[in-house]
Amino acid sequence: MAICSVSSTTSIVPFLLKKDNYEDWRIYMENYLLAQDLGDIIESGEDADLRSSSNGVGNWRKKNAAVLHAIHTTTSSDIFAQIKEIRLAKDAWSKLAKMHQEWQSKSKPKTGVDGPDGGEENEMTEDSRFVELKKSICKGDWNAVRPFFVSDKNPLDTIILSGEGYTALHVAVRVGQDKIAEELIKMMSETDLEVKTASSSGGNTALTILACEGRTHVAKCMVQKSRKLLTIESDQGHIPVTAACTKGHKEITYYLYSVTPPEVFQPQNGNYGFDLIRWGMANKMLDICLNLLQRNPKLTVTTNPKLQGPSPIFSYSRQSSAFFSGSRLRFWQRWIYHWLKVKLPNTTSDEVRITISHQQDLKEKNIGTQVFGRLRRLGLLLLKFFGIKQIYDLKATHLYALEILRCMCSHVSTLKIPHLRNCGVIHATFEATKQGMIEFVIELLKVTQPLYYTDEDGRSVFTIAIQYRRENIFNLQYGIHDAWRAEILNLIDKKGNSMLHVAGEIAPDFRLARISNSALRMQRELQWFKEVKRIVPEWCKEFKNHNGETPYEVFTERHKELVKEGAEWMTKTSQSFTVVGALIVTILFAAAFTLPGGNDQNTGFPMFLRKRSFMIFIISDAVSFFAASTSVLMFLGILTSRLAQEDFLESLPRKLIIGLSTLFISIAAMTVSFSVALLIIFHDRWWAIIPIIMMASIPVALFVWLQFPLLVEIFLSTYGPSIFNRNMKPWLSGEQVD
Repeated sequence: MAICSVSSTTSIVPFLLKKDNYEDWRIYMENYLLAQDLGDIIESGEDADLRSSSNGVGNWRKKNAAVLHAIHTTTSSDIFAQIKEIRLAKDAWSKLAKMHQEWQSKSKPKTGVDGPDGGEENEMTEDSRFVELKKSICKGDWNAVRPFFVSDKNPLDTIILSGEGYTALHVAVRVGQDKIAEELIKMMSETDLEVKTASSSGGNTALTILACEGRTHVAKCMVQKSRKLLTIESDQGHIPVTAACTKGHKEITYYLYSVTPPEVFQPQNGNYGFDLIRWGMANKMLDICLNLLQRNPKLTVTTNPKLQGPSPIFSYSRQSSAFFSGSRLRFWQRWIYHWLKVKLPNTTSDEVRITISHQQDLKEKNIGTQVFGRLRRLGLLLLKFFGIKQIYDLKATHLYALEILRCMCSHVSTLKIPHLRNCGVIHATFEATKQGMIEFVIELLKVTQPLYYTDEDGRSVFTIAIQYRRENIFNLQYGIHDAWRAEILNLIDKKGNSMLHVAGEIAPDFRLARISNSALRMQRELQWFKEVKRIVPEWCKEFKNHNGETPYEVFTERHKELVKEGAEWMTKTSQSFTVVGALIVTILFAAAFTLPGGNDQNTGFPMFLRKRSFMIFIISDAVSFFAASTSVLMFLGILTSRLAQEDFLESLPRKLIIGLSTLFISIAAMTVSFSVALLIIFHDRWWAIIPIIMMASIPVALFVWLQFPLLVEIFLSTYGPSIFNRNMKPWLSGEQVD
C-alpha cells in the first residue's frame, strides 16, 4: 500500500503531465535530461559535437528520439494527442511551454493588485515568485526561501506550490531538505502543520510524508510543535505511525508508537490498531505487536471492515519465518541457537522498547569510554562476521513471536466455541498446519482443542498435516489420548477419503522441492504412506472413496510420473558411476602386473618385494580393485532391476549406498597405491614426489566433495533417524512436547 505515492507514475517522473502540474513536471524532466546528457537537445535542438563526428547525425537522431520518448511517456493522453505529430524534441518542449501559458491565462483568477496593464501582469509575477521559491527549497537555499515568509503577506499554510496541494513544508520534506523543514516548522503554527496535500496525492500531512520516508529527527521536531498531528488521518486511512509501519521504517515507527496516545489503537476508535499489528507482523516489528496486544487483547480477532481481510491471528498463522519451525538452520547453527541465552526485556502494558539512534548524544567524554566503545563495536563486528549476532537476533525474534502467540491464545481461551470459527481461529489452526508452524498449532490446540474440527473439505488438522507432509505436526497425534486418537484416525472427508487416501496423494511441489532428487522423493512418499498405513484402522486399507479408489490405487495413480522420474535418475546415476568404476578396475588390473621396478630376471619375483612400501602398494591396489569391482556390480544390479515403486523404499537406496561407498573406498585406495608407487620409483626425491601426489589428490578430492553429500543424504534418508516420532510424550494436558 503506497501512502505517499501518486496515482500514476513512470520511471522518469512520478506523475503524468496535466494542466495543473507543468512546473513540477518540468523540474523533474530537466533533471532527468541533464542526468542522461540530453539537455542540449531541448536547449539548442542539436548537438554540435554530434554534427562534427562521422556518425553524428545518427547519434543525434537517437538522442532526439530518447527525449521525445521521455516526453511522450510522461504526459497524459489528452496532452500527448496535441504533440504526437511533432518530430523534434525541442519543438515538442516549446509547444508544452506555450500550452502551459495558455492554461495559466485561462485558469488564473484576476485577483492580484492591478499593475500597469490591469492586474494580470502582477498575478503572473506572483506565480513566478512561487516557482522560484520551490526551486530554492529544492536547492536547500534557506537565505532565498526566508524572505517569502518574513511578512504576513504570504501565510505558510496558503502557498500552494504544486498541483498536488503541496505547501513549502511539504516540498521541503519530499525533497529531503531537513534544515529548511526545521526552520519552517519553527515559523509555523499548529494549524499550519495540519495542512494536508490534495486527495490525488494521498491527503497527507507533512508528518505522514516523513513517516513514509523514515526521517525521525524532523518528525520529532514536528511532534514537539503539535501532538495533534499524530492522530490526523490521511485520505488513505493511515495515521503517521501506521504509515511508517507499512513502509517498514522501524526507527520512526518505534518513536511514533511511543508518543501516539494508546487509546487511538483501541478497536472502537478505528482500524489503526488492526493495521499496526498486521503490518508490524509483516515487517517483524514484533515488540510493538506484543505491547499492543498486551494493551488491547481484543485486537487478536478484530477485522477491518473496509479491507474485508482476515483477523490478526489468521494473518499471524502465515508468518512461519517468525518461528523456529520455519527457520532452516544447519546443524552447527542449531547448536549455537540452543546454546545462546536470550532474555527479553520485562515490558509491561505501559512500556515498549524503543530503539532510536541519537548520534549527537553518543560522544564519549573520556579516553576510557572511547576505548570501551571501540572494543564493543569490534566485538559486535566479530560476532556478526561469524554469524552469531544473526542467530542471536533470530532467536530473539522467535521468543517475541512466542510471547505474541501466547498473548493471542490467552484472549482466544475466553471466547465461546461458536465464535472461534467466525473470527478465524479455527482457520488459523489449519493455515498454521499447512505452514508447518508446530508452535502455533500446539498453543491453539491447548486452548481450543479443535481436534475434531474440519475445514471446508472435511479434513482435520492431522489430515492436513498428511496432505502437506508436515511430519512435525503429524507427530503430535502420537502424544494425545488413545480415545481422541481413534476418533481422528476414523475421520472421512467430504470426498470419501480416509487418512490413507490423503497419504496416497502426491505431496505439494514446494515440499518435494526440498529433497534433492526424484528417487529420494519417491522414497519419502513411500515412507509417509507406510507410516499412515501402520496407524489407521484395518478397514481404511481397502476402503474406497467416492471415486471407487482404494488408498493403494490412489498412491499408484498419483505417483506414476514420480516413479518414472526416479527410475530415470537411478539409471543415469548408475550408468555414470559404472563407467567410473569400470575405468578404475581396468587401470588397477593392469597395475597389478606392471609393478614398479619390474621383476628379478633370475627368480621372477618383484625387485622391491621385501620393501614395506611395496607391500602397501600391492594391498592398496588389491583393495581398490575389489572395491571397484563390487561398486560396478552394485550399479549393474540397479540397471537390471525392475525399478518398481516399492523398490524405492529400501532396495534401490541400499544398492546405491553400497555402490557409492565401495566406489569411494576404491578411489581412496587407488590414490594411496599411486602415491606409494611414486615413492618407490623416486625413492628420496621428495621435491618431486610431494607436488605430484598433491596434484593427483585434487581430482579425487573434488569427486568426493561433489558426490559424498549424495551418499550421506541417501544413507540418512534410508537408515537415519525416522521423521516420525512414535515416542511423543503427552502434550495436550500441558506437558512439554519433545
